[in-house]
Amino acid sequence: MLDSDNCRSDMTHRRTSRQESRETNVARILSAAETLCAIYGSGKTNVCDIATYLKMSPANVYRFFPSKLAIYDGLVARVLEDNFPVMQSDSGQSTSAETLREFMLGLHRRVLALMRDEGKIFELLTIADDERWPAFEIHAKRVRDVVAELVEEGVRAQEFRQQDSLRAAECLCASTAALWEPKAIRNHLRRSLITPEDLISFSVEALRNGPFQCRR
Repeated sequence: MLDSDNCRSDMTHRRTSRQESRETNVARILSAAETLCAIYGSGKTNVCDIATYLKMSPANVYRFFPSKLAIYDGLVARVLEDNFPVMQSDSGQSTSAETLREFMLGLHRRVLALMRDEGKIFELLTIADDERWPAFEIHAKRVRDVVAELVEEGVRAQEFRQQDSLRAAECLCASTAALWEPKAIRNHLRRSLITPEDLISFSVEALRNGPFQCRR
């Protein structure tokens, strides 16, 4: 019985070690892709470049990612998770409208920061957005779900009128897309006559009970 227990323990240890080794290699490949992409852009960086940077063979890279697209989709997922973390719960001091406005403005500020500080990484996000890569679709759904949750909280507090919170979230995300979707934000900055604060306020106020008031 003791030998059987030891065997199971050894097998579990080996599986854990293999998993940790895989995660380490995946992280190394994504970090190399991010470094090279930030310098040269994703269009000028291929699997061979990443392998050379890591001093490994392209075949070894392909053990962990089936294609260049899979590497960059993984990188997009990591960049989005690092720069757009899940919203922390509010202390209860803010109204639902205030929390929702701040959440959307936070998205806008982080996209602007990426565009300003990490131009080539931002271009990668633009491609992922435009071509509907899985990582960006997950991000967009995560944004929609946070907005839907905040709308639902506002409905429960009778701050927002009774409505389908998911549909309301989709409408609000669409109406403010030019502020947080990479493929649209440059055109908005170039042509818009309205501030981000006013656009978000206009969209949020449409959810409310009572007379419409666009906050200034």
